[in-house]
Amino acid sequence: MLSAILVAIIATVSTWWVSHVITRTWLYPLWSGFLVALAMGEPIVGMQAAAYIQLTYLGWITAGGTMPGNLMVAGVFGTALTILSGADPILAPTFAVPFSLLGILTWQAYMTLNSIWLHKADKYVEEGNLTGIRLMNWIPSGILSFIFNGIPAFALVYFGGDFATSALAAIPQYLIDAFSTVGALMPALGIAMLLMYIGKKKIIAFFFAGYFMTVYLHLDTMAITVFAAIAGVLVYFFTRDSAEGA
Repeated sequence: MLSAILVAIIATVSTWWVSHVITRTWLYPLWSGFLVALAMGEPIVGMQAAAYIQLTYLGWITAGGTMPGNLMVAGVFGTALTILSGADPILAPTFAVPFSLLGILTWQAYMTLNSIWLHKADKYVEEGNLTGIRLMNWIPSGILSFIFNGIPAFALVYFGGDFATSALAAIPQYLIDAFSTVGALMPALGIAMLLMYIGKKKIIAFFFAGYFMTVYLHLDTMAITVFAAIAGVLVYFFTRDSAEGA
């Protein structure tokens, strides 16, 4: 019961974004999935599942009003179902993607209904009612997020353990093998999509520099991050000085 309640809260806040500074990061599967894993008492398996899901959506952005997938739903529900079913974490993306696609519909409904409170908030702006503005920003959207995300997440964790395990056991082995293959390919697809965005002539050299340091110099992520930060600072100052000189 407690795990189901905690997961419901995580699912609600992941979309609600009560505080942009604190909860904005909850939309990413790596973080929301980790919180779900802690709530369900399986931090290691949950972190592995969340990492696979995060790789799948690594290059996904919302551009021009389009939403290729609901990352919040994918991270929370995909991780929870992986833990409930006892499946290999590599299968997590195959659990997450269907929820993510369904989450696009719930997100559209969520944002459409939230527009009602925005119009009400506009009236409070005209009246100078700051309390009313804050209430319209937080309370109705929180209730909607709980309905669209929290309640389904609670039901999944509270009722879905045996069902998920039975459903997984009923899947033929050849289909599980196929899911494993697809799950292994999807993170590569996510990285490929990311490369489409960073594959610009001015910055692609930095990507290959990082690859070279990882593969041939065997540097860890923190060392490469430090080098990248130094390179970023140098590029900023040199380009700024050039612009000022011109």
